[in-house]
Amino acid sequence: MSEFGKFLKKEISKNKLSQNKFAEKIGISSYYVGQMIKGEKRPPSRELQIKISNALGFDENKKVKFFNLVAKEKKDIPSDIYNEMMINQSKWDEIREVLNKGEENYD
Repeated sequence: MSEFGKFLKKEISKNKLSQNKFAEKIGISSYYVGQMIKGEKRPPSRELQIKISNALGFDENKKVKFFNLVAKEKKDIPSDIYNEMMINQSKWDEIREVLNKGEENYD
């Protein structure tokens, strides 16, 4: 079981939900929930990540941990950061500037 799978299973349990009830709450099959927990399926899409975090009542710290775990598993950008970048495209140049400063430190 992946770190993401362990986290998801623990949070479902903390909320006193069965996998079936949790699946119903977010609109997917319980089979798919089981596959995510076991690591047989890749972590969920960005849209489903939001549904999961809302359904499990994550506070900001828990959301950050959740989004980071998913991103690590998918080798992707955390969804909260991605969504913010898509909403606020003016930040792209700021991000590039930070990245370029980082490259200067490697020379």
